[in-house]
Amino acid sequence: MINMPKFAETLSELLFDKNMDAKTFAAEIGVKGSTVTRYLRGERMPTVESLVAIADYFGCTADYLLGREENNSSKTFKTCPPFSEQIVNFADRCGLTCLGLSQKANIHQSRVYAWKSGKRVPSLDNIIKLAEFFDCSVDFVLGRES
Repeated sequence: MINMPKFAETLSELLFDKNMDAKTFAAEIGVKGSTVTRYLRGERMPTVESLVAIADYFGCTADYLLGREENNSSKTFKTCPPFSEQIVNFADRCGLTCLGLSQKANIHQSRVYAWKSGKRVPSLDNIIKLAEFFDCSVDFVLGRES
């Protein structure tokens, strides 16, 4: 689901375009330098929170960073609501209950209810799974775009 080499390549290109090193960028988005280095080596994917911070920093879509879209379309994004609110909004927009969303997307209902209650946040894999299943953008799933 996650194309780690594409993410690493895209992040590397964006950093190159800004003439920025990993350590400086890491400080800008609030993660360790070694974390960004691991992103660039394709050894680690960001958390959802870090992905949004990276996308916000570069003014690009999460889908562009993840290699789900070819072009970097610069847009203005909304601040992501807490995922506990967003999962309810997302299910409503899809015409489903949270249980129905869990069944349709084949994600265990306990995970969806943990997201809904705010006890857990979804992994990037699950965000992508929702976007792919419902044929929408990662940014839409996260509530960054309408």
